[in-house]
Amino acid sequence: PLTKSAALAEVVRRTGAGEVLAAGDSLLDAELLLAADTAWRPGHGELADTGWTGPGVTALETAGVAAGEEILRLMLARARARAGAPPRPGTARGVSGAPAPRP
Repeated sequence: PLTKSAALAEVVRRTGAGEVLAAGDSLLDAELLLAADTAWRPGHGELADTGWTGPGVTALETAGVAAGEEILRLMLARARARAGAPPRPGTARGVSGAPAPRP
């Protein structure tokens, strides 16, 4: 069947991705989030409304555009940590969920 998790598996197969990060807020995203190595669910949408969570999925309190910004900061911090790159000033300092300082 054509699902987001099946599409993800194909992308991983083709690219040889070593780690998969994902985010989603819809019931249709649940399988995708479970298939990822690390995933985030914002504090809005169908998944938040039902209280859904899963292994490797962080349920955030933040909703709306602020949730999207927080998820991107967390993903960037995770990718940088994996690559061994030090955080740059003005960006996320780690995967703690603390917002990055604004310039």
